[in-house]
Amino acid sequence: MNIDIKGLTNGPINSQGSNKPTGSTNSNGRAQGTSAQSAGSDKVSFTASATQLGALEEQISSLPIADSNRVAETRHALATGTHQIDPNGTADGLLATERAFAQKS
Repeated sequence: MNIDIKGLTNGPINSQGSNKPTGSTNSNGRAQGTSAQSAGSDKVSFTASATQLGALEEQISSLPIADSNRVAETRHALATGTHQIDPNGTADGLLATERAFAQKS
């Protein structure tokens, strides 16, 4: 399947350096695809919010997925048969979560 993107030449894309098009000509005989920018002059800057989000993502990724103490307590309670399930409390918690999601939509 070929995809034709206007303004790009049919040549391969160089992923190691500048992707400036070569000096091909259009139907009027004019040179096209030349660029005055030099390779390596592109710069990227992040907003303060993006930087903060990146830092938060790193902090969150270092946290454990679950509370290991609570998991151990629950395993022990299940193994010994002392785990009590509160159906009303579980239902109330699920409904509260659904309400919170509905308010954000």
